[in-house]
Amino acid sequence: MRFVCELSWEYCVSGFALYQLKMNFLRYYPIAGIAFLVFWVWKKDFFQKFRIQKDFPKKEKVIFELKQSAITLIMFSTIAVSVYVLGKLKILHIKTYKDFAEYGLGYAIFSFVLLTIWHETWFYWAHRIMHNRKVYSYVHSIHHRSVNPSPMAAYNFHWVEAFLEGVYVVPALCILPLHFYVFLIHTFYAMIMNIWWHLGYEFFPKGWTTHPILKWINTSTHHNLHHQKFHGNYSLYFNFWDRIMGTNFKDYSEIFENSVGGEKKEQISIIPSTYLQKS
Repeated sequence: MRFVCELSWEYCVSGFALYQLKMNFLRYYPIAGIAFLVFWVWKKDFFQKFRIQKDFPKKEKVIFELKQSAITLIMFSTIAVSVYVLGKLKILHIKTYKDFAEYGLGYAIFSFVLLTIWHETWFYWAHRIMHNRKVYSYVHSIHHRSVNPSPMAAYNFHWVEAFLEGVYVVPALCILPLHFYVFLIHTFYAMIMNIWWHLGYEFFPKGWTTHPILKWINTSTHHNLHHQKFHGNYSLYFNFWDRIMGTNFKDYSEIFENSVGGEKKEQISIIPSTYLQKS
């Protein structure tokens, strides 16, 4: 059987690929860049009391994050183009739709929630696998070069990790009917949260991690600790999987309270990188 794309090669591949690259680059770098300029340069002294780690990383580390993020954006674009083309060839059966009336607004909201839960689950378990010592040094160690991450570290991934970070959308698009704008908002939300978790500042109020409801929502401190201590705090948006699997760092709540605006009582200890070879 011979598969024929409905569109011309130029539009089907080249045109769509260029569109994806432009969208990804023009969405990520300006937002991450503005966050960096505001919190790490312009208002650095004003926001210092909210810093999770008192010190700032060296300039070379930030430049590395900046450059490596481009690899991730290219991989995300590659996944998008592959899904688009395979959908046109009827190899993948994509269930996106364009009219809200087709399923209703209630379903659109429900599908967003369901997609976010799926992303959370995929991220947690893929993240844990990447921390396996047989995988870590080849893939995830790139991301963990940022022990004290900046907003530019949000997409600082090895290309294999970038693939694992982005490919969760494929089964979702094939199984779950998703309005195009719901999907677009989800990917934008995921990017914003990723930048926030790598910002290096804690803005949530004291008591967040012990509140019966709010404790299930992650904090910037939660992911910052992951960059410092490596083996724990694997979750993304929510603190569900870490809590039920016992992978939260035991001192997470204590360090969070110490990170909330005000004078720091002590500096968070950082486990040496040599620990990675022993775990």
